[in-house]
Amino acid sequence: SLLSSSWWNLLRLTQLLVPFYQQFVRQHVEYPKTGAPNDRIYCNLLMQRRGLTRPRCKPTNTFIHAPTGQLRNICGRGGRPVRGNLRDSNRSFRVTTCRVLPGSQPGRCRYRAATRVTRVRVACVRRLPVHLEPTYLP
Repeated sequence: SLLSSSWWNLLRLTQLLVPFYQQFVRQHVEYPKTGAPNDRIYCNLLMQRRGLTRPRCKPTNTFIHAPTGQLRNICGRGGRPVRGNLRDSNRSFRVTTCRVLPGSQPGRCRYRAATRVTRVRVACVRRLPVHLEPTYLP
């Protein structure tokens, strides 16, 4: 029937999307924040731990220190539309942005850190965040 085929298409689409959401979580969600002597050491540790230093040192990455449910909520009542599928969070989050230092090499990536409490802008697909925009990031 038509209904069941569209339901299967929806299910298939959702299955295709999940890896993009999982990648968003792996790259951008870190809650509770891992303890480190300072934010620079935190960045060096987390970038490596999350696989963002190979095959190359990812130049910039931001970690949001909030539960995944709060970030998914931006794609619903916890956010407001900006344009296209981009949404701004209604509330602010603690974030740490890591930027690679010159001379870093894969496997030995070194980062500087910037922290802020800020709103975030995400791209949503089917009410799941799949991309973090740099708009408000330190």
